[in-house]
Amino acid sequence: MLKLIIADDERIIRETISTLIDWKSLGIELIGLCKDGIEAYHMILDEIPDIVLTDIKMPGLSGLELIEKISQTDSVTQFVILSGFGEFEYAKAAMRYGVRHYLLKPCNETQIIDSMRAVIQEHQHQKAFRQMHEKQRRLLKTFHSSIMTTLITDGISSPDQNTELFKTYQNYFDFVNTRYELCYIYYLERKSLAEYLTQLQRFQQMYSPGIPYYGVYVKNTLMIYFECYQESFDSLDRSIHGFTIPGNSVSLEYKRVSYESLSSLLNNVFSKIRRYERIYCISDFKIVPAYNHNLMAQISNLTDNLLSTDHYVLEDLISELRSLLTNIDDIAFSKQMISNLMLNLASKLPSFPPIAVTEFLLQLNQIDQAPAIVDAACTTLSSLLSKSRKTTIYSAAVEDIIKYVESNLDNPSLTLKWIAENHLYMNVDYISKRFIKETGIKFSNYLADARINKAKSLLSADTTLKISYVAEQVGCGYNPQYFSQIFKKNTGLTPSEYIRRIQSF
Repeated sequence: MLKLIIADDERIIRETISTLIDWKSLGIELIGLCKDGIEAYHMILDEIPDIVLTDIKMPGLSGLELIEKISQTDSVTQFVILSGFGEFEYAKAAMRYGVRHYLLKPCNETQIIDSMRAVIQEHQHQKAFRQMHEKQRRLLKTFHSSIMTTLITDGISSPDQNTELFKTYQNYFDFVNTRYELCYIYYLERKSLAEYLTQLQRFQQMYSPGIPYYGVYVKNTLMIYFECYQESFDSLDRSIHGFTIPGNSVSLEYKRVSYESLSSLLNNVFSKIRRYERIYCISDFKIVPAYNHNLMAQISNLTDNLLSTDHYVLEDLISELRSLLTNIDDIAFSKQMISNLMLNLASKLPSFPPIAVTEFLLQLNQIDQAPAIVDAACTTLSSLLSKSRKTTIYSAAVEDIIKYVESNLDNPSLTLKWIAENHLYMNVDYISKRFIKETGIKFSNYLADARINKAKSLLSADTTLKISYVAEQVGCGYNPQYFSQIFKKNTGLTPSEYIRRIQSF
């Protein structure tokens, strides 16, 4: 339930409002009544309410001063203003701080309920927006960890080519100007690795939650590295010295080394791990096996060829890839190779569609038979590369339609007729024929595909979003049932099934 505070210096008003409304039926818990702005200010800091219904004129702190002070904190509390007829200028001033609702005294039960329902709806949208951004932040962190794992596996299979390797990944990491710290933990046995990483993650979440830790484990040695985010790392050193791993047979030893750049650090790491056949990458504190096989170098060379070849040679290269992957007996290794290949292509080929890659990796995660893994990889890769090579040039009118659709997908009334008559000022029949001729599909089908792709992007970025919210964002209005129907028709899955598949990845 949402928490509500009522602040008014007139006791009869605050108490009447508190008893007039069935707050629980609205999903609201009334947690406090305040007689002035100062009392309200302290209660807001202590209780962190979702909504504050406040009078404008109060002793101590006025409602406007209260809103101003709270706006300077990190609180996401929403305010509803109670104002008299002559106080509307105060209400307008409060709107500078994001206040969008006010009630004119005297107000009745219906007005209060309507205002609260509007605030509740805004709160839900803002919450969904914040959750989406937080999810995107976490996904970006996970994505960078995956990219670092791919970089490491590429590095151990490409001796003496580090400079070119770093150029490939320079859009994701600063290899030159950012200092890094590298921590060595010696004599850490494989059976104790997971417990050690758990303790290290607790430290990271408490003292440096925004700093990603990357790592490599090989031959009872764990190497953890991260950006240099402060001058002294005494607390980190003390904490690591204090880690206790009861199951480890021998005492651990610890050393930390500073590097002027990520490139110098990785050059040193690569020189230590290239001679080993099997290593473990640490990605977001999870253990990811990596294999130093000659196949990795062959697949890396194949990746470069796939980027530069024409359509006719593409079929031969896909066939070569199939032969290489068929020789891999270890399913985990096969999946790793395919994931690396896809991420590598996505990093080098701007036209490679990220959503398609994400969905393929989800599909790959569900397959547990080696032949099916190879078939799925080769089929998907051939399709994506073929599509990425298409360089269709549209006329100015069709290009304008495509851009307009991208910017107005949330409009449920969007039609080609409206665009033609109100945006392009052209005949709709002519535009319709032109659109089909240049794109190969009807406008209605193009619009439906665009809406489904936008929905996939939203659901992939934040699986906690409500279906009704996504439906609204992609132009299906307040009709989640209709949205679910067209989503399933397009994807073969309901939105809920699609979310569950994303979450299982």
